[in-house]
Amino acid sequence: MSTQKNSFSLFKFRVSFLGMVLFSQLATAQLMEMDFTTQKREENNFRFHLLRFGMVGLSSLQHVDVTAEVLKFRYDTKAGLYWGFTVFGTNTLWRGNKVDALNTFDFLMNPIGGTIHGNLLTRIPLKRYPTKNSNLGLSMGTKWIQGPPLPNFKNSSFFDHYLRLGWIHQRLLAEDPLQNTSLSFWAFPHVQLHQSSLESRKYFFSDQIDPLAAGYGVELGLAYNAQLKITLHGQQLLNTDPQADFKRFVTRLIVAYRF
Repeated sequence: MSTQKNSFSLFKFRVSFLGMVLFSQLATAQLMEMDFTTQKREENNFRFHLLRFGMVGLSSLQHVDVTAEVLKFRYDTKAGLYWGFTVFGTNTLWRGNKVDALNTFDFLMNPIGGTIHGNLLTRIPLKRYPTKNSNLGLSMGTKWIQGPPLPNFKNSSFFDHYLRLGWIHQRLLAEDPLQNTSLSFWAFPHVQLHQSSLESRKYFFSDQIDPLAAGYGVELGLAYNAQLKITLHGQQLLNTDPQADFKRFVTRLIVAYRF
């Protein structure tokens, strides 16, 4: 029975992963792409990036990790819509927290975390000016998370499927065309949903997080040129056991450098 359940979970992941890829081709991730174009593009633009960014993250749950942006598909339309699909891979360097459940919770709350993580972000422009813009942002994805070892050789990994919906504001703070340098800011306040199986909630979080967990978050960032990005994330899940440690507000600082 356990083998059948694991096979079914893997099948669901493959289907959802394929669906995200197909959707990205029709219609993305946490490293926000800055765009202050006000004029309509002459044509649609499609780009593919491979191993573009390396990131170091530090969280309030005492995790230090490194993440690679393994690949990214980006599609900009003439109408100003932005669609992108990104795959991340994360490895934890240091765990200062000695509680297994909180360590696993950190993987869940890491916006670019997971051993393997596929993310789709759609940005729909609302208002555009030469130095600022406002957009509706929809981010969704799936993380494969490796938890602590379980007894009786049970599968110690699970999938977290999430959705974030919010408002994206971007602003150009400074620019020097002669030196080809710029400094930009963005903000992404959002509501979010996290869905996982009943079994994973039981084994890794002692049933103290609902299978469909709702919460909110905010992402603030600075981008220097297109090479260096510094992001501060804050998130909280609301429908968790009030006596548990999973109702806390989790913050994460991410520094990303473009190779």
